[in-house]
Amino acid sequence: MTHEDYKEMLALDALDALDGGDAQQQSALAAHLAGCAECRAEMETLRDAAASLVYAAAPPREAPAPELRARILTAIKSHPQDARPATSNGGAATAAAQTSNVSSSSEFEKRREAREVRVGRRLLVFGSLAASLAIAALLVTLALAWQRNARLQGEFARLSETVNRTQQELARTRADRELLAAPEALTATLSGTKVAERARARLTFDAQTGRAMLMAADLPPAPPGKAYQLWFIAEGKPPMPGSVFQPDARGHAEMHEIIPPEGRTAAVFAVTLEPAAGVSAPTGEIYLKSSAS
Repeated sequence: MTHEDYKEMLALDALDALDGGDAQQQSALAAHLAGCAECRAEMETLRDAAASLVYAAAPPREAPAPELRARILTAIKSHPQDARPATSNGGAATAAAQTSNVSSSSEFEKRREAREVRVGRRLLVFGSLAASLAIAALLVTLALAWQRNARLQGEFARLSETVNRTQQELARTRADRELLAAPEALTATLSGTKVAERARARLTFDAQTGRAMLMAADLPPAPPGKAYQLWFIAEGKPPMPGSVFQPDARGHAEMHEIIPPEGRTAAVFAVTLEPAAGVSAPTGEIYLKSSAS
């Protein structure tokens, strides 16, 4: 609050009308009066004037005596009223009073205009603050909407990936079913050797397209860094490498393969244990092998 704000509060406080006796405003005014001699002097004047008004407005304790009324009437009759205009002194007093009233009115208008300016400034500050809060709320809403949109896009991408993977699995299952049911499909049975006597497998393939599917069971788990590899062994030729695969915890495995044209006439199909990346020529022991056709 400014010095002028405190000066406006002096008259209200002198009449005990300071915002219904607001303790916070009274405390602030008291703190200002403690350090402002000008306001303390004006407050004393205002309080004296307020006290004078109280005494002037108080009714007389006793009714005036009848003799006082008679003396006043006699004095009026002995001094006839002059109908002439007021003396220069009286006119001067009237003019002075009018000037005082004008000055008071002008001072009041100035104070009122200053108060309106302060109120306008406060309203402007409040309006700016409200606009800032509205902009901040809009930015927060946009940020939340952006986050929600990003989250929905992520979920949509995951769902799309799941749908694509499901569609691929369904297509593979349908192709496998068609391969197994095709009359022209060829099937080779692979039996376990001495290192995996319980192991067994079945290789089904299409001699025209080379599309093949190997299904194995009861294979021992592959050691770390190792994998099983399929081989196509034609008579009089070195083994041709196929793909590598890993069985699950139960020893089951399913592998899809495209057999090259030279391998479709192979006499023997075998599975060996090789490095996980696969090799071009077999180096490990044979775990599964078909009978010579």
